[in-house]
Amino acid sequence: MNQIALKPVVQETLKLVGVVENQSRELLAFCRNEQNLSANFSDYKRFVEKMEHFYVFVDLVDGRIPEFDENKQKPLRKHLSKIRWKITILELDTTRIYLINISRSGRRLPLGSREFLMRRLDRLSEIAQYYDRFGEEHELAPPISEELIESVRALLKDSIEKAPRLDEFTPAPPPPQLSATPRTASSPGSNPVTPAAGALMPPNLVAARPAASAMPSLPPKLNVKEQWGRFFVEKGSIVAVSQACKMAALSLDQLAQRIGVSRVALTLMLSGQDPMPRPAMEKLQQFMTDQARLSQQTELRRRM
Repeated sequence: MNQIALKPVVQETLKLVGVVENQSRELLAFCRNEQNLSANFSDYKRFVEKMEHFYVFVDLVDGRIPEFDENKQKPLRKHLSKIRWKITILELDTTRIYLINISRSGRRLPLGSREFLMRRLDRLSEIAQYYDRFGEEHELAPPISEELIESVRALLKDSIEKAPRLDEFTPAPPPPQLSATPRTASSPGSNPVTPAAGALMPPNLVAARPAASAMPSLPPKLNVKEQWGRFFVEKGSIVAVSQACKMAALSLDQLAQRIGVSRVALTLMLSGQDPMPRPAMEKLQQFMTDQARLSQQTELRRRM
């Protein structure tokens, strides 16, 4: 009996289901290792980035479920939802551990942490909404305890209060005026005369400065192809867009909302699978242009 060949999109989606399952196991292993749960805020941010990367893949698979036969859609959606829920509980519990460790360390939180933590506080509402919508339908278990939710909420609010506000930082004072006139010796027996800070030195005495490490450049525009009036973004554009989002302190969810699409739809568009509406494409291109310009300005200031 001949087997019916699966559609290419279904075959690719089944591979992505395997990727999601592997990522969930890797996240579980990562969080079980206590050495990974440090008191460094940067480590906590990297953990959140891992989680967001996982949810992007889940959304990508979820958006392709309608390509499957109707009798297979519900079991696959339920399987995917259970994996997501298991990782969501892990996300909350690990967030609690990170925040406790960071608080106990007594270290000052970095600039930008306040906005980052406020987004994590909003995440609690997203989790509650997801459970209200799919908890009973997909038999999501165990339910998240109210104690865990309130514990994470209290820790986030406490950290937000301690995080520095942008208005607490004043511009750095201007650098001292540099003089090209070398100092004179106070007496013949004094130490040899050395050039003052910023004094001009012969080229053969100037120490070579190590070259600054080049940051990956951000493209000012995404490559877009127009086919029969529809716009397709070059496959793999999600890497550049994710970099731009990181610079702008935006999540992929927030960018999707800004350009008027869902995160699932945006993920499919950035993978080259679905066409992008003209208004969304124009807003996304403007966002990339703005971030590329800011990146160049930051690099110029750094070199000065």
